Amino acid sequence: MLVEQLKSFDRSRFEPYLITLLPNPDTGVISRVPADVRFIKFNFSSIFDLRSLYQLWACLRKEKFKAVVTSLFDANLLGRTAAILARVPIILSSELNVLEDKRKWQIMADNILARFTKKILVSSNEVLKFTSKQEKLLESKFQLNFNAVPLKLGQIKENRNAVLSKLGFPTELTYIVTAGSLTPQKGHKYLIDAAAQLKERGVRNFKVLIFGKGVLKDELIKQINSLNLAEDVKLMGISTMEEILAISDVFAFPSLWEGLSIALLNAMDAGCPIVATKISGTNEVFEDSISGLLVEPGKSDELSGALLRVVNDQGLRQKLAEGAKERVKKFSIEENVKVIENLIWP
Repeated sequence: MLVEQLKSFDRSRFEPYLITLLPNPDTGVISRVPADVRFIKFNFSSIFDLRSLYQLWACLRKEKFKAVVTSLFDANLLGRTAAILARVPIILSSELNVLEDKRKWQIMADNILARFTKKILVSSNEVLKFTSKQEKLLESKFQLNFNAVPLKLGQIKENRNAVLSKLGFPTELTYIVTAGSLTPQKGHKYLIDAAAQLKERGVRNFKVLIFGKGVLKDELIKQINSLNLAEDVKLMGISTMEEILAISDVFAFPSLWEGLSIALLNAMDAGCPIVATKISGTNEVFEDSISGLLVEPGKSDELSGALLRVVNDQGLRQKLAEGAKERVKKFSIEENVKVIENLIWP
């Protein structure tokens, strides 16, 4: 999302920079940064790396930035600290998720830094209310700014059969797809249990594809094998969102908590019928049974029931896909960037 934001800033009013604080993994994201954006890299060894913090402060002071916008905890902490010391006039930070496991010192640090922050950007109303309560800040300190995507995946379904052929899968099955890191937050174990329940109900013409990598890979493989789902549920590793969404006949989103998922917004833009959990973000994105089906998080039986409805009803799939494509227009990257631009330069 950050890369897309950089592309969308009004160049007649702003000269955007990108500053990263930690070593950049080879994910291909950095290669998509626009050529006219100056990119400055730091390599903090930890949040207590005072030498790197001094270098960041010196950089901000030298460049005489009018505004600094930070995102995620390390950048919110270090970036705001350096910006305050460098006397940057406008400081914005971001909270993109409901973070129940923040430590007391982190909450205290955020509370102190908020006094020097013009607005804290939040990705959903639930994140706003939760963070306001957690950090003991007035809700007026926050600015709702939904996560957003460029709306460019409208024709991606035309590539479905070609992508399936590339992956070695038959085209006649219904593919239930999800994408996200293999961590407890994403609720993959409930999707696997739901797949087992679909088989118990006699559904045979489907396959579940889970894209992503993470610490739960071995545990999920063990679960898949214990349920005799080795042919029905596949861990696919990493792929592009274009390929993932091209083959998503149904996009499943079993997360236990989120802010507002970028993958989910991309799935809506691609015209995927979606079954998602009722959590932060999705409650504001979806109109239940119009732009998606919503189920309680951590409830495999509810998830299985909703998937069964969608897999068996082509008309419902079409209705949900059309509803999602219409609804996602509210979450365009252009609207997201306008909020930031107006906070910096009304």
